[in-house]
Amino acid sequence: MPRFFVDQRPEGQVFLGGEDGRHIAKSLRMRPGEALTLCDGRGTDYACRVVSCDGEGALVQVEESRPSFSEPGTKVTVCQCLAKGDKLETVTQKAVELGAWEIWPVESARCVVRLEGKSGEKKAARLQKIAREAAMQSGRGVIPQVRQPASLKQALETAASEGEILFFYERGEDSLKQALEAGGDRLFVFVGPEGGFAPEEAELARSLGGKVLTLGPRILRTETAPLAALACVFYQKGDMEWKGGRDQ
Repeated sequence: MPRFFVDQRPEGQVFLGGEDGRHIAKSLRMRPGEALTLCDGRGTDYACRVVSCDGEGALVQVEESRPSFSEPGTKVTVCQCLAKGDKLETVTQKAVELGAWEIWPVESARCVVRLEGKSGEKKAARLQKIAREAAMQSGRGVIPQVRQPASLKQALETAASEGEILFFYERGEDSLKQALEAGGDRLFVFVGPEGGFAPEEAELARSLGGKVLTLGPRILRTETAPLAALACVFYQKGDMEWKGGRDQ
């Protein structure tokens, strides 16, 4: 079923204009009586039906509200080190589909790409747009936020104060399964750039209470590792289980 995010809680009849409205009217060619879902981006879905469409948008009637069933109980921030090309965009899109709570671009010692000032703000805005589109497509109840790029040290210190650090390193030895069994529900997943993390960066993570982990004997690409880690986290935490309630 088509799904769209709105900025405020929808009530009664709501007119959807702009890009979403044109998509409903021109691309989807929805007709009066057809159903769609609106989401307030804070975990509540609203079942609606189209009242009318014109070239600039659609008028819809809100019929009922219900909690979104798609949000995992574990809140995971993906701290992805800056990578070449469109890899960060791929990670953002797929991590949001899997259920990530936030995306945080991070600059580490071996990053080839550097983001400063306006370039960092522009990149974050681009990633936020991708996150919104991925949340809409995958039926999320919230739009994951993209934090402004930060240094690895800053991200690690923040993660240590707000939750738990899962630091994936090619020489990591700690068990991911054991870390998740003992861990809470606010996690920060750190993945290095193409050249991986430097040894001193792994030591910094460990000194801040982080678990320095491995994803197995195979070397994963920087854009593959966070997705593998997310799938493992959500499976172990029970967030891959069906919770019922799908739009018909």
